[in-house]
Amino acid sequence: MLSFGFGYRNYSEAKQHIVSDLNRALRQTVLKNRDLWLNADTIRAYSELQSAMGGFIAVSSPSEDFKEALSITELRKVAGLSLHILKKGAPTALSSNIPGGYLASDTLVWASTNVEGSGVALSFRGYVRCSTGLILSLSKQSIPGSLLLATLLWGGFSLFYLRKKKKTISNNERKNQTIHFGSLSLALEEGCFYNENKERFKLTPMQYTLMEMFYLSPSHVLLKSDICQSLWPGKDNADETLYTLIRRLKPIIEEHANLKINTERGRAYILELA
Repeated sequence: MLSFGFGYRNYSEAKQHIVSDLNRALRQTVLKNRDLWLNADTIRAYSELQSAMGGFIAVSSPSEDFKEALSITELRKVAGLSLHILKKGAPTALSSNIPGGYLASDTLVWASTNVEGSGVALSFRGYVRCSTGLILSLSKQSIPGSLLLATLLWGGFSLFYLRKKKKTISNNERKNQTIHFGSLSLALEEGCFYNENKERFKLTPMQYTLMEMFYLSPSHVLLKSDICQSLWPGKDNADETLYTLIRRLKPIIEEHANLKINTERGRAYILELA
């Protein structure tokens, strides 16, 4: 919020600075050329042109004097000056609309009094075609940029920290978890099984690993390929080794617990209640 607040304030100040420069350059340019633009002959020409056209007349030009008068050099390539020829006493003919993508100065109105009966009022206005990028480049955005960068870095760090913390909590919960199925309970933190009398159930390391896989599976169903890949990775054919492990584990489970291991069409093993 601070980043966008400071950024918007600096952006607005840059726009105001551009308009102030346009106002100053416009006054300087009109005063410099008043003998040429506002003499009696020119005023008569304006009046005749207005009478011939029968109404509002506007002339726009990339005036070199106006460009040179601008102190912001980046504006000189996109600046121009407009002259409006108006009827006296008709201020409603002055259009205050600014085209999209442009900034404009205030309107400088010069009412002719030195030419009798001319009935002409001249209005001058400076324009500059300003993109958002140009205004941003002229505004001071170092502080907002630093704040935004700090926000992004802090947000990234916080996201990384929260994900890591969540993963740690999940692992801790998993370690502290006890899974019950039948008359045996798997204590993950201790890495062992307990019977219904809270006595440690003795298994060989390979038997324990296989039983843990059964308990961690929501359906208590394990594919033979998954068992072989987990217990004997890299071994080309571990079917016989798996068969031996299952054959030795079955009587132990059936004798000391109300569980049994069944075969599903030779492709999977199921741990289920006896």
